[in-house]
Amino acid sequence: MPSSEETPTVMLVDDEEIALASLRGLFTLETDYEILAFDNPVEALEETRRRPVDLVICDYLMPQMTGIETLKKMREIQPDMVRVLLTGFADKENTIRAINELDLFQYLEKPWDNQQLLLVVERGLQQRSLRRQLLEKIEELDRLLEEHRDLAERHSALERELEMAARVQRSLLPESMPEFNGLRFTGFYQPCHEIGGDYYGICARDDRATLLVADVSGHGIQAALTSMLMKAIFEEVERNAEAPADLVERMNEALHRFLPSGMYACGTLARMDAEPGRIRLVNAGLPHPFVLRARERRLDQIPIAGMPLGIFGPGGPASFDSTEIELAPGDVLLLTSDGIGDVQRAGAPDELFQDRRMKEVLESLAGRSGEEVIEKLISEAREFSGGGPIPDDISMVAVTRA
Repeated sequence: MPSSEETPTVMLVDDEEIALASLRGLFTLETDYEILAFDNPVEALEETRRRPVDLVICDYLMPQMTGIETLKKMREIQPDMVRVLLTGFADKENTIRAINELDLFQYLEKPWDNQQLLLVVERGLQQRSLRRQLLEKIEELDRLLEEHRDLAERHSALERELEMAARVQRSLLPESMPEFNGLRFTGFYQPCHEIGGDYYGICARDDRATLLVADVSGHGIQAALTSMLMKAIFEEVERNAEAPADLVERMNEALHRFLPSGMYACGTLARMDAEPGRIRLVNAGLPHPFVLRARERRLDQIPIAGMPLGIFGPGGPASFDSTEIELAPGDVLLLTSDGIGDVQRAGAPDELFQDRRMKEVLESLAGRSGEEVIEKLISEAREFSGGGPIPDDISMVAVTRA
């Protein structure tokens, strides 16, 4: 049940009368929001069951129940409500641990800065409005796709439309992969349906090249739209981000602003510069990269992890591991989405390609070119599945040093 678009409803919950009066006075004087103020979290919960609320500001320490408990219950009642937590400095550690559970938009320490609080609320309401609009469009497109699937056998036009959409999505991928400073790039992409959510791209400049392999949550039109957003954000942010870690942080902030609740994107980023063979890697939720060492005939897996993009905004606990590697001549760096590893063995669906067979294949390919590595890996995955359906989109890029 959406609240009024003209007048946002903001709920204030704080058991301290002075703090509650200060909050109510601030928003009454500075905004035209409809203000609901409660000194009892139980009564505030009851109110959320009766009417829609756009944003809630809740104190952490209250006698009836904590702010974390209150916001958890409010999220169950109104999942789209923007949640802001006020906390004393002593509560900061507990608050940070709870952010993942609460999907907080922001938390602020007492005493708060009035202008900062007003700005946080304004941005929270803007994000809620954008998320709602995007979600409505995505849901509308998904409904259309479902209707089309029911009519697929009788309506050949659907197949033509889907093929056109697939061509549009394929156009997001590079037509050709450039060479940079002795490095050769080979890409592969295969959606599990007509259109999918994986993406890879490269931005090559005179002094650097930046490679991204990404996997958006979900499938179909919803994921395809998000992959288009991912491409646009990557190409825009890459222009001015000198450090790869900074690039990933800025992509995370942008995706957090625009993606609807529950959606996210995973990615691995590789930055190459003028020093031959040196590659800086940052991971955000994709499988660990592989390096096939030509001289040693050895397979290395680079243990870098990281949280998916778009889940937490600025100030949240998002973290992205980074490292630096050196490719010797003949070495191959392989970045993949999780689709190739999730291929199931024919007749034994609990056994995945990544469990054992994938590493065996890669170990045998050390010393081969990136093109050969990808071709053989795909061939072995198809044989492993017995020619069965691929459960997820597959994308990968191999970087070979000449």
